Amino acid sequence: MGGAQGDSARGVGRGAGPVLACTAVLLAACGGGPAPAPPTPSPTPTATPEEQALAWTESVCAAVVPVVARLTSAPAVRFDAPAETRQAYLTYLTDGLATTDRARAALAAAGPAPVPDGDAVAEQVRGDVADLRADLVDARTQVERADPGSAVALARALVGGSKLLSALLNGAQVGGTINRDPALHAAYDRAPSCAQLQRSGAAPPTTPAVEPTR
Repeated sequence: MGGAQGDSARGVGRGAGPVLACTAVLLAACGGGPAPAPPTPSPTPTATPEEQALAWTESVCAAVVPVVARLTSAPAVRFDAPAETRQAYLTYLTDGLATTDRARAALAAAGPAPVPDGDAVAEQVRGDVADLRADLVDARTQVERADPGSAVALARALVGGSKLLSALLNGAQVGGTINRDPALHAAYDRAPSCAQLQRSGAAPPTTPAVEPTR
C-alpha cells in the first residue's frame, strides 16, 4: 500500500513539473518587461502668416454672406395688398435679424485677425455688423407701426426710414474694413466668400420708389 502511495506522489510530482514550467513561461511573456511606448505623433505643421490671414478673412466673409444674401431678397411690394405686404416684410426682417445674430456669433468665434492690430480690425468688423442689426431693428419697428390697411402708411414705413439700405451698406462695410487693412488686402482678394460677398451686395433690396397717393 505504501508503494502505491509513493507511486501516486511521484506521479503528481511528475505532472506538476510541466505545469509550473508553463506558468513560468506565461508570466515571463505577460509581465516580464515594460510595454512599448506609443509612436511619437508627427508635429502639426504651422500655417504661414499668409495662410492664417486667408483663413480668418474667409471665415469673416463667410459669416456675413448669408446676411447680405437675405437682405437682397426682399419680398415684392404690393400696394393693392398692404396687409399681406406688411406681414411679408415683418417676416423678412425677422429672418434677417436671426441671420445677423448667427453671423455675430461666428464673428465672435473667429477672434482677432492674425495681423498687427488684429483686435482693432475684428472689433471694427463686429461693430459694422452690430450697426447692421440696429438698422434692421429700426426698419422692423417702422413696419410694425404701419397701419396694415393703409398702403400710404406702408410705403412711408418702407421708404421713409431707409434702414434697409443702411443695413446693406453696413454689410458691405465689413468687406471694406478688411480690404483697407494692408495685411489683409491680399487675403480679401483671394477668399472665395469675400468675392461672393461683393457679388451679393451688388443688388439693393426692392423698395418702392414712389408713395401711393391713396
